[in-house]
Amino acid sequence: ETDYDNFIKRWRREDGKLRKKILTARETIKTVELADNVLEECANLCLALGADGLRGELTLLRAARSIAAYEGKLLTTKEHLKKVALSALRHRLRRDPLDEAGSSVRVTKIIEEVLG
Repeated sequence: ETDYDNFIKRWRREDGKLRKKILTARETIKTVELADNVLEECANLCLALGADGLRGELTLLRAARSIAAYEGKLLTTKEHLKKVALSALRHRLRRDPLDEAGSSVRVTKIIEEVLG
């Protein structure tokens, strides 16, 4: 066996674990609920960011529930919102489209201010 063969075996093993975790999450997401404060925290964050429309809130909530399911949790919390907020909301801001770095810094700062 070569190093390449060992690498492929290890990769297949890790890939199988990840696939199983994702498939389990896809099934359990149906039962994942929101903590009482999560919807309010989500709305507060989107208001503070000046996000366009309601799709930001919906995207954020869906992503947070997905992370909770992936982690094997049955309750979506503020911590899950914090994990996905930057990637879910950064592109939803009214901003200069050429200022990608600035929007990331701005969003990160507001996430910390609103969600702690």
